Amino acid sequence: MNTNDSVFEVVERHWLSAPVDIQAIILELGIFYREESLFADDSGYIEPVGDTFRIIVNVDHPETRKRFSAAHELGHYTYHRDLIGTGVSDSVAYRSANAARYQNNLITPQHETQANRFAATTLMPPRLIEQLIDQHNLLMPANILHLADLLGVSEQALRIRLGYA
Repeated sequence: MNTNDSVFEVVERHWLSAPVDIQAIILELGIFYREESLFADDSGYIEPVGDTFRIIVNVDHPETRKRFSAAHELGHYTYHRDLIGTGVSDSVAYRSANAARYQNNLITPQHETQANRFAATTLMPPRLIEQLIDQHNLLMPANILHLADLLGVSEQALRIRLGYA
């Protein structure tokens, strides 16, 4: 990454094709990424490592959830870096988990909502959604599952993003 690039500039460069390559974004930002077995209720976490960070997601979860979890943790990095402390763990409901690796009382439900919005925007940018609908001649909401597959997200996440939930 060019040190002058912001997180948003890096993310936007990856909005040209679907699915958005969240791992490439994370790595381009100099953040370590790994998938590990975690408790079933744990989606992932972010923790500081030296002068950078590491994002870990639950390897046992479906690919769509791993992608959203990674983007959610990147949202914490983007907006809440000063609150991460020793780390932030998130449950499958994307809430700071009290029984997980890191209990971080500084991260509030509002912070979790902000990280969720970041993840949704990163993985499902409006311009890319419109482009895919046009390219594949998709009718919404009838073809929502096909669009979700193209974006590499769950049908539920896409329904929420498009306001169908």
